[in-house]
Amino acid sequence: MPPKFGGGDKCGICSKTVYAQEKIEAGGVPFHKQCFKCSHCKMALNLQNYAQAEKVLYCKNHYQSEVVAKNSQIVS
Repeated sequence: MPPKFGGGDKCGICSKTVYAQEKIEAGGVPFHKQCFKCSHCKMALNLQNYAQAEKVLYCKNHYQSEVVAKNSQIVS
């Protein structure tokens, strides 16, 4: 029986296999380093400058404008 490849963790953005040398993990979800970017402005993120809401990645600025601002409008 031939060996199976590609059975590792899957990226939370592109769903392709993430190998150890290209992996960044946030919120228990693995990502490729090149996929780990703001969903709004596409800025590259790291573990110090990212925010996450409902499995969507944001830079700090867009997290404030897209998530916090919208949630505060719902509560008011």
